[in-house]
Amino acid sequence: MTRADPDAGDRHGPGTYVPEGLPVLLLRRPAPVLLRRWYTEIVAYDERAGCPIRQIESASLTVPVIISLGEPFRIGLGRQPGDDDARPSFASGLSSERIYIGSSGRAACLQINLTPPGARRLLDLPVSALTGAMIPLEDCADGEVLDFKKRVEDLTDWESRLDLAEAFVLHRLTSAVDGTPQVVHAYRRIVGSGGQAGIAAIGEEIGWSRKHLSLKFREEIGLPPKTVARIARFTRAQTLARFEAAPDWADIACDCGYADQAHMIREFGTFAGLAPRAWRASLDTFGIATW
Repeated sequence: MTRADPDAGDRHGPGTYVPEGLPVLLLRRPAPVLLRRWYTEIVAYDERAGCPIRQIESASLTVPVIISLGEPFRIGLGRQPGDDDARPSFASGLSSERIYIGSSGRAACLQINLTPPGARRLLDLPVSALTGAMIPLEDCADGEVLDFKKRVEDLTDWESRLDLAEAFVLHRLTSAVDGTPQVVHAYRRIVGSGGQAGIAAIGEEIGWSRKHLSLKFREEIGLPPKTVARIARFTRAQTLARFEAAPDWADIACDCGYADQAHMIREFGTFAGLAPRAWRASLDTFGIATW
């Protein structure tokens, strides 16, 4: 399970990798440029270790749809998961909490990483219905999505599964409609600016008051625009630092629009649970923090 950004200078392409000595198959299909406003990538993830693997995912603006094809992940929102936290195929909305993931070393999944507007199109429901939760696909998807899930499960090789997923995602995304245009515009302006566009200014662009924008935005996206802006800024800081051997944190704080480096450190604590240097040191060879 991974939400790594394919635009973040990721050094891994398709292939088999060994994070901390544990073999994992990771295949990625980045979204075509014209579709990236709706999804970023489709991932095949297949653990072949047979011993426990643990990951931490920071808060992000990704809405994942997971089709489990092995033993289910154990997932805890803002806490380490227990034995009762097994999650088979599900969709998960936005959250400001970090996510703790544990597996037996035999987990496998097909994962579609959607933007909130893309999740609205693919699942045909407001993303707020998924906020801070992991909802079984049977409880949040229609018959067409569940039929796609079954066809993925019936296939036996990853490339065929990825081909099927790409075709299905293209069909669903291009045949559906967006949510409220003003909300979609506001979301894209916030994310496109790396969280630095003013919420009041965006409201003026669409002819809404800040209060009305915040209300409608939260109804459809699941988090307030200010929180989405904070996560967008934090995500950009991660992207700038992720593959630098010695990140200049002061420059990153300035580039991302933080008031100062102390402000950035506080935000890393909120969304990653670690100070920036500790977060950077925690990354394994996949670029994913572990616990």
